[in-house]
Amino acid sequence: MDHEDPLFLMWLLLALLSAYNSCRSRTMLTRSGILLPVQSPWHHLYANGDATTFLKLTGLTRPVFHQLVGLVFSQNRARIGRHQDLNEAAQVGLFLFYISSRMGVNHLCLLFGVTPSSCSRYLSIVLKLVVRNLRHHQAAKIQFPSEQKLEEFEQLITAREPLASGIVGFADGLALPIECSHEERVQSTFYNGYKGDTVVNNVFAFGPDGKIFLAAINYPGAWHDSAVVSEMLVFLKENLRGRKLAVDQGFPRSGEAFDVFVGPYSEKTVEKLSPLLREYLLMIASVYISLRQAAEWGMRSLQGSFPRLKARLLADAKKRRRIILSIVLVHNFRTELVGLNQIATVFDPEYQQFVSIEGYDRIRRYF
Repeated sequence: MDHEDPLFLMWLLLALLSAYNSCRSRTMLTRSGILLPVQSPWHHLYANGDATTFLKLTGLTRPVFHQLVGLVFSQNRARIGRHQDLNEAAQVGLFLFYISSRMGVNHLCLLFGVTPSSCSRYLSIVLKLVVRNLRHHQAAKIQFPSEQKLEEFEQLITAREPLASGIVGFADGLALPIECSHEERVQSTFYNGYKGDTVVNNVFAFGPDGKIFLAAINYPGAWHDSAVVSEMLVFLKENLRGRKLAVDQGFPRSGEAFDVFVGPYSEKTVEKLSPLLREYLLMIASVYISLRQAAEWGMRSLQGSFPRLKARLLADAKKRRRIILSIVLVHNFRTELVGLNQIATVFDPEYQQFVSIEGYDRIRRYF
């Protein structure tokens, strides 16, 4: 065959391309570069780590961690199928490391001794189980307080700020960055011009016990906080029964929201206040500002303990909602059984016993 034949040259080019593709460096993480699960850093932590280290890395004490494992797999223990590289405790540990960090799948694989495909599969399974089983658990679920609980919240807040009557919680909005969508309509809905990014808006209400009792999750980034809460105003007015939530200026406080949300006055509103009442109303507003700081502590507990919220979340709305909801449920579960929550500490009646000591209550000096 003539070596200058076009057909021969084409076959030679295809053979060279095939050889190159078979010999090129692989960019994926393979089993040969990963420790076995029984040799992984997680296995060493679980088997030998002291209580302080375990709490630092997982956010839970060992007894609470084992309780979480039992809850997550309470209805999934009879599963029959392929061999599991990770046992139930390791799967929950993988989930906690995922939501408590911004690490990618490859780094999690190195910590737990599994391949990327197995890691993604375990995360998907555990996220579904966490949402399904914890959303109805008493310590973790998002539940609006009963009448008795509302009275208790009001008493806790009044003990801290006697001038604040009828306040039972603190609300704030949280915008979380998400991946861009290839659909123009969806991208336009979730793009926030003020932040210059694609985000989802969420609103959380915290009680003085530090837990989230009301959540509006996964709303479009183009929606303002006032638009998000407008859909729950009827529910709040019916169930708060004259009580209020402390908020910032991003929430509506007039019209239907009057005496449902309370917070600082805008400059224009201050100018319109009656001179006879201005001093008193500004004093009450300063109390609202001080109380609203608790919402910032709540947001810090969410984003500080669960940095996954700071990473760019998935564009898939269903999977994104599952991640956010699982973090909220674990936050409530952790607050109830472990503690370590600034809101709960400040509004604890025992904390008030030390407030009278001169120079002790440093929080009040700033907020």
